[in-house]
This record gives sequence, structure tokens and C-alpha cells, in this order.
Amino acid sequence: MKRLLFFLSVLVVSGEGAAQAPPKPADLDPAFLIKTAEIKRSFVQPESERRLAFGKHQGEFAEWRKRGKEKLTELLQVTLPKAGAVKELRRTTFQGVRIQALVMEIDADLSIPAYLLAPENLGETTSAVIALHGHGEVEPCIGLRDDYHRQFGLKLAQAGHLVLCPELRGFGVLTDLAADREGFRLDYWNQQAKRPNDRQFTLVTDGFLHGKTLIGETVEDLLRWEEWLAQQHRVKTVRTAGLSYGGDLAFIYPVFSNRVDRIFASGTFGSFAPIFARCYNAPAHCIPGVLRWLDRADIAGLNAPRPLVVHFGELDRPDKTNYSASYNETVPVAFKELQKIYAAAGAENQAQLIVSKGKRHEMDVDELLAFLKRK
Repeated sequence: MKRLLFFLSVLVVSGEGAAQAPPKPADLDPAFLIKTAEIKRSFVQPESERRLAFGKHQGEFAEWRKRGKEKLTELLQVTLPKAGAVKELRRTTFQGVRIQALVMEIDADLSIPAYLLAPENLGETTSAVIALHGHGEVEPCIGLRDDYHRQFGLKLAQAGHLVLCPELRGFGVLTDLAADREGFRLDYWNQQAKRPNDRQFTLVTDGFLHGKTLIGETVEDLLRWEEWLAQQHRVKTVRTAGLSYGGDLAFIYPVFSNRVDRIFASGTFGSFAPIFARCYNAPAHCIPGVLRWLDRADIAGLNAPRPLVVHFGELDRPDKTNYSASYNETVPVAFKELQKIYAAAGAENQAQLIVSKGKRHEMDVDELLAFLKRK
């Protein structure tokens, strides 16, 4: 028995009779893999069709405007919503301006905030300015701190205007529209994200899946606030002023409004194409399929003959540190197209391009105030 145990132990130690581990496969030779120098990577989308561009239209301005608005309505899926119930949360006075914190109920699952600013001595008025923030938050517009918005909502109120500063979907307290629903996430501008997967623009992509756009739903919110201003404050005319993403909204939302009579769009214009293909721009501006039909000049031109200013800082040019892609090479071409549209509407002098010396991607409050004073 002892001899048998000794014999078995020898077999185990020597490996005889034991299962052999399969040989480890050799790693794939990296030299076999395809190298970047062996492929082409200069892709660019073909020039857009712009089937409804004004330059391709044969006929009257009114006919083109009707067709263009119908197509934009289809692309954005904009309806004409009613204002929801608005609740005042609180009010304060800051630097001579009364500020009310408001919340409008859209439906049982969503409410949207805004701030209403008015000078302390404001008398009867039938006009208001809707001030639209860009990527960031609404609070710097009303004076919480200074950033590229240059507190333009507060400055407008100090200059005597009734001003509504709405928080836009995807920003500030609306960063995640599903934050109160466990297990869901509809976020957009999560600046505090520590992991890449925590900032994936789910608010935009979820909308695309359902045939909606963030910019279209935001336009509907602005129409709701406009209707509320008309009902509660007897506002008959509205001026829009916006920066960056807010600049896009400043000339897109008025296409659907009969009350807007003046538009100031800062830090945005030119073609849609370069803001994504060249400067890693965030997708709030995105309208799926738009370049098959219209570009920014066409959309802005749908506002003719209303006075419209396109504004830039002269230093707001594309580079490795500036993702706005605002004052790029497509701007002069687009503005000439806009002038032709306004000329066809009998209002060539009502479209103006202003470039502020020494400024970057930021609001020029002095130019904005001068524009609103203009007769």
C-alpha cells in the first residue's frame, strides 16, 4: 500500500497522468493591423441641397415664406400650445429691479421656470423683451454673477424694459428633465459630470427617437410664455434677444409669433454645417434634415420685414479653444443671402450685421440697448 501511494505521488509531482493546460495562443502581431496612414480620413458631407432656399425660389416673397414656415414647422414639430398655470414662488428687488421667480406647469410631469424683471418705477407698458440665455444657466442673465451673457437681462430691465428670462430645457434646474423619476435620465448640459457616460445628451437623442427636437419643444415653451405675458401683463409686442443657442432661438421662435417685432441674435449665424463638422458643438441647435431644405439665412429671413440684428464679437472665430464656431467664413455669405430675402420683402435696410471690436463670444449690451431704442 505504501509503495502504491509513493508511486501515485511521483506521478502527480512529475505531471504524468495529469490533464495538460492548453498552450497559450500567441498574441496577434500588431504589424498586421490597419494603420491610419493606410486609409483616407477627409470625409465631408456633400453640399446641402436647400431645396427651399430663397435663392432657388421663383415667385413672390409671401409664397416662399409660406412654404418655408410650413417646412420649418414640420421639421421642428412645433404646435401652437396654450400657456400653462403660472405660480410665483418669491420676489425680490436687486439693483433697482423687481425680480419675480415664476414656474409654469406644462403638464403633470413637467414645469418650467422663468424670471420676470421690471424696473421699480415701470409704468404701464404693452411691450416686453424675452431674453434667451445660451449654454450655461439663466441666473447670470439676471445678475447672479457675470459671464459671457454680461447680465443682459438685468441691464435691459435697468434701462426701462419689462424682461422675461426663461430657463431653457436642458439647462440649470432643467438639466435633467427626468431627475424626479427613479431609474430615468433625460439630461443635456451636465457640466459637473465626472464620467463621460454621465453626459451623453440623452434629452436630445430621446427626442429624436420620438420625432421631436429640443429646439422645437423649447420654441413651444417660449410661445407659452409669450401668451402668458399677453394674458397677465397686456403685452402686445415682444422683442427677442439671445446669445449663442439663445441667438438661434431668438430668430427661430419669432417665425411662429405674430407679436415679435424686433430681433437681436448674438453669437450665432452662418451655416448650420460648420458648428458640428468643425467645432464639436453641442446638439441643442440640431434640426434633423434641415439642410435638405433650409439653412440659417433662410430661417432668419422668414422673419422679414421685422428689424433683425445679427451680432458677433470680432474675436469669436473658430480655433482650438473656441467651440462656438460663430464668426466663421460662412457668415458673410449667409448675411448676403439674408439681405436678398429682406430686399424681396421690401425691407433691405432692416437686416443688419454688427461686429463688436475686441469682444469674443459674448453679449454686447450697449449694441443691444441701442438697437431697442432705434426708431
